[in-house]
Amino acid sequence: MTALERVISQGCQLAIFIIAARILSPAEFGAFALVSAVAIILLRVAEVGWAPYIMSWSGDSRVPRQVLALAMIAGLAVGAVGVATGYALPVFGLGADTGHLFSLFSVWVFLATISSAQKGVMIWGNRLKASAICEITGELAGLAVAVTALLNGAGLFSLAYGRLAYQTTHLGLSFVFTRMAPALGMPKAERRDLWAFSARMFTSRLIINVRLYVATFIIGGFLGPAAVGYYRAAERLVGSVGEIVSVPTQVLAWNLFRHARDEHDGSTAGFQSAANGFFKILSAIALPIFMWVAVMSGDIVHGLLGEEWLPALHVVAILAAARAIALVGVVTEPVLTIAGEVGRLPWLTARLMIVTVVLTLGAAMTGGLLAVAWMQVAIAVITLAITLPMLRRYAGIDGLEVAANCKRLLLPLAAAAAILIWEREADLLPQINPLLHAFVMALPSLVVYVALTLMVEPALRAPILARLRRRKGAA
Repeated sequence: MTALERVISQGCQLAIFIIAARILSPAEFGAFALVSAVAIILLRVAEVGWAPYIMSWSGDSRVPRQVLALAMIAGLAVGAVGVATGYALPVFGLGADTGHLFSLFSVWVFLATISSAQKGVMIWGNRLKASAICEITGELAGLAVAVTALLNGAGLFSLAYGRLAYQTTHLGLSFVFTRMAPALGMPKAERRDLWAFSARMFTSRLIINVRLYVATFIIGGFLGPAAVGYYRAAERLVGSVGEIVSVPTQVLAWNLFRHARDEHDGSTAGFQSAANGFFKILSAIALPIFMWVAVMSGDIVHGLLGEEWLPALHVVAILAAARAIALVGVVTEPVLTIAGEVGRLPWLTARLMIVTVVLTLGAAMTGGLLAVAWMQVAIAVITLAITLPMLRRYAGIDGLEVAANCKRLLLPLAAAAAILIWEREADLLPQINPLLHAFVMALPSLVVYVALTLMVEPALRAPILARLRRRKGAA
């Protein structure tokens, strides 16, 4: 259900993005991306570490209810500051539309802060299906509102209206499922523990998000709104695929490694075994998807966005490679938090932030859009080199053992890539729609990949064969 949630969620967001790209210019889309990036950073300020604290809580519902109340207060405070800032922006020379857009996003920050805590409550209560229903329904509501507004000429504001519709729907439904009212009066000892945890989590998450959007700000400053539009379009396409993989992966990681800890008396003794199986399945699913995006980026961009956006195609291919290299990062936060090493996260993210800013800034100043994109690949490699020793030292996960456990996937992946590249270079079926072409060309390589993977990976083959035998026996 969690994977279905991500597919529907990303499908809705991608639909909005595609329609918006067909209506808005790259410069307009870039301006929206800059305001949106600032709003997301404000959201991380308001979220602090409420949801992770709730998800890692092992007691009754009293503390989650109290944390939920604090999330409401924080969201209201940050949202109010944002609205006031939006109204003040025209005084400093920015357009009234920019100020209005920022104010709308600030209201979204208020709603999203509470929704984030509510999602933490549902995951803490093992209500993953309820959480998925909230996400799916909210995304469908956001899609309906955003597309209607776009087609009626609301422009940039359409995307903000869609986010507000999504968040309002998600929040209302989440309370229907949890039926858990917020509560004040957290005892001093628990409040002190919450602040200590949240301070570390807040620093880490804020730096992570600034790091994620630093390229947007740097490109906007050095290369202009149109370049931001192309870069963010590429990020959005790759990110849509990445989130289908990473979001359910993180949810499963929180549950998997928490159970591994609980089964070994609170220690990390079971983390290596859990990681071996976890990363094998993750790699088997994610790597061929990113490979397909990288190889067929031209068809994907042309088919989804149109010829106006073709300057983004090489950026899409490069960012897909960077995202594949950075896969291990999706479990860093849950693993270190559950291992009791959440205090390591701010130091890790601070180092990565410095690397990201320095390398991205250097690329933007000396090169162009492609230089910035290639630098993200370098940053992903450096991130991997920094993260793996920390996971080994503080969570007992040996990256080399995990990699050795996944090495059999290299042959199927290489074979699938070779077939896909040959099909692209041979220019087969050039007369069909570019997006349809990208999917049709994927079919032969997919068949080969699945067949070879099942052949060389007994651990992945056995569960499938066992299920087929059960169905045959039932028939």
